[in-house]
Amino acid sequence: MNPNMYQNMNRNTGRNTGQNMGQVPDHSMMNRRQLMDHINQVSFVINEITLYLDTHPCDTEALEYFREMSRHRSQALKDYAESYGPLTVDTAADSCSDRWSWINEPWPWQEGGC
Repeated sequence: MNPNMYQNMNRNTGRNTGQNMGQVPDHSMMNRRQLMDHINQVSFVINEITLYLDTHPCDTEALEYFREMSRHRSQALKDYAESYGPLTVDTAADSCSDRWSWINEPWPWQEGGC
């Protein structure tokens, strides 16, 4: 295992700010753009760690890091859906109170979209 790999990933996901492992950052303090950037960063980390795990499947620290980042991403997607509308269909229910609203949000290519 290369410990520097984790330091580089941590730099952009908020783990270098003194947060405890497993602690989800406070998304309520982020505006729409900041939360979207955070989701993109964590998603990138997840993609990278899955590539690492493909070649190092027995690295338990990397596997735990993957799980931690997956929890962060899931919470960030849920928080985004509750505030701004769903980014993925699996978070559509988090933005719906009394009706299906997946189609009502701006698409990424429209004004006000992602």
